[in-house]
Amino acid sequence: MTKTGNPIYRPVKRRTVLRGMAAAGGFVATAPYIGTSHAAGEDINIGVLLPFTGSQGAYGPDMRKAAEITTKKINDAGGILGGRKFKLFFEDDESSPTAGLAGTKKLLEIDKCVSVIGIWGSPIAMAIKPVLISANTCMMVSGSADAITAGDTKGLVWRYQAKATNWGSGLAQAMVERKYKTVSILAQQNAFVIAMIEPAKKVFEKAGVKVLDSVIYNPDQPSYRAEVQRIFGRNPAPDAVMCLGLLTDFVSIVRETTRVDAKSKIMALSIMADAEGQFLKAVGPEAAEGIEHFQPAPPLSSPSYKKFQKLMGADENALFLFASNTHDQVCTLAMAMEKAKSTDSLAFTKEIRAVCNPPGEPVNDVIDALTKIRAETKINFDGAGSSCDFDNQGDQINRSYAIYKIIGGKQVLQNIMKEPETSL
Repeated sequence: MTKTGNPIYRPVKRRTVLRGMAAAGGFVATAPYIGTSHAAGEDINIGVLLPFTGSQGAYGPDMRKAAEITTKKINDAGGILGGRKFKLFFEDDESSPTAGLAGTKKLLEIDKCVSVIGIWGSPIAMAIKPVLISANTCMMVSGSADAITAGDTKGLVWRYQAKATNWGSGLAQAMVERKYKTVSILAQQNAFVIAMIEPAKKVFEKAGVKVLDSVIYNPDQPSYRAEVQRIFGRNPAPDAVMCLGLLTDFVSIVRETTRVDAKSKIMALSIMADAEGQFLKAVGPEAAEGIEHFQPAPPLSSPSYKKFQKLMGADENALFLFASNTHDQVCTLAMAMEKAKSTDSLAFTKEIRAVCNPPGEPVNDVIDALTKIRAETKINFDGAGSSCDFDNQGDQINRSYAIYKIIGGKQVLQNIMKEPETSL
């Protein structure tokens, strides 16, 4: 979590992954756990796959807390389906597809989970997607790579985040609005990032902004000196550089730009330049000064987000970029299962759009929503992370985006923009 002006990171005890399962090899999916065949009152097992270690480890703790307190709220109010309670099983994906796959196997085969949620990283989501679909098990992700929801998903894959293509066009539009005339692009080689580049270039082209250069680098390189020299050291240098990647590589890149006294402005993703306060902690306020960053954001002024801040025990300035999505995932599971009267993924996923999308009576509290569903009232749930509206493929629509600037060692909100019309 980051407060505007005060980055905060809350460590939690890390769960040990069953490392013996991380060995390479094929995966044989087991039959899905069908909750409706079990006695009333029996726990409903929910898997939560999150990063607690590795390059993405800054995001797991608050996502875990959100899942736990939202589950407690539902359970304390009597649960769902006549008194059944959610029981959460956490696994650390270690920011690695291999560990993520091992954790998913444990959640399915040992913990008998009816759904797996959280799932932050796109490479991890892509690694476990065929496993969960084969097991007829719902997966809810915060990953943005377009391919996550592509193809025949049996209606089991639901994205609580903007698609990567929309990130690219949105960030480019924000740079256009800052009147930059020349830009360059420095991007990490991964499925999430690569999908952003062409939509961004189309926005620049339409606005008459010249792209001077585009460099793609590999993750976890020992040095980014050559890439920084090529992008920032050219003459003339670009007005601004769009940086697309993750926290660890961005820390190294910014240290290198400081060393060469680069003059180009930097606009990056918030997962690089904020990362729950970890970026500022790593590079210091002087090196970070003036960097702007962009992120699909929760509806900061909405009643649902305000309720979530209180649920997390945070003040009104607290910014939860991903934990709010995890809250919405738990809420959606409860509402869809109640509506379907089933914990079978193939049944309850058919009801997700019915409880989340308009038309329907607006509702922003899960307990209120469950009451109305039991009364057979058509509802339109507004989540803490987004409006929770989905298209037919399970992608969220109607998202908002926040642009922040690092000033004096603080993350200062510049503006909120709606999903641009130029999004692909």
